[in-house]
Amino acid sequence: MKRLFLSVCCCLGMSISYAAVSDIADNEKCVEAMQNGHYDVAVQQCEYESEKGNAEAAEILGYIYLKGKSGSRDWGQAKKYLEMALDGGRITAGKYLAVLYWNGLGVQRSHEKAMELFNDCIQYERDNGGVDCKVQLAKTLSFGTNTKDEHRYAKDIYAELVSNGYYEYSLELAKIHKTLGNNDLAYRYAEFFIWWAKRYGTVEHLNLINTEANMVKNSALGALSNNQVNEAYTWVKNEIFRINEEHLKAQQTAGADNSSKQTEKSEAHAGDAANP
Repeated sequence: MKRLFLSVCCCLGMSISYAAVSDIADNEKCVEAMQNGHYDVAVQQCEYESEKGNAEAAEILGYIYLKGKSGSRDWGQAKKYLEMALDGGRITAGKYLAVLYWNGLGVQRSHEKAMELFNDCIQYERDNGGVDCKVQLAKTLSFGTNTKDEHRYAKDIYAELVSNGYYEYSLELAKIHKTLGNNDLAYRYAEFFIWWAKRYGTVEHLNLINTEANMVKNSALGALSNNQVNEAYTWVKNEIFRINEEHLKAQQTAGADNSSKQTEKSEAHAGDAANP
């Protein structure tokens, strides 16, 4: 109904159309609509904001069209807004534009162009923080239509992420190991993900235990010996123990820091009282 209203307004004049979208803007901004999963609103609001020069809104809109979040996918619109975001300085938009070039979606396929975009994005996050670009590269390389070398590259990326404490990607590591035929490692990392998710994961991670992690684990189990299963169990137990220790130390350090700050404040107040 909102789209029909906006279409009618467009016939009457752009000023009326923008006023209607502006009313939406007052209620829910582009980023907020995206976070809340209100994709129809996000399309309207992000278009409004991107046309005003908001590069983040253009990246979000490009992503919506790429994934078909508000309906059918539209490669042309995805390319348009992702390029707009890049031109506006939003380097992270390159990870989605790279997906178009890697798969030849609405553009001429070019792995070289895709890797250029991925590498620029990864370098930006290396300088400014974040791993989303690296994760998107790994996801893109993991597709079944890619080569074994590309699957191995994805495996190396996920292994690096997990080793750096991004344990939520251990399930992706398990899946790519399964694709590569490494059943012992597929089982190991699927089991690790299950243990980790139960202790530190979100609701989304917990849901993945039944929908994906157990499937990978059970699929790999049949190819393993009892010794391999026992070795995996011991490794997972030791890793979870290590992570528990790290969390405990971090909590103790945070508690000590807070206690020290409170002491400093108390001393400062006491000094102020002694010297009116």
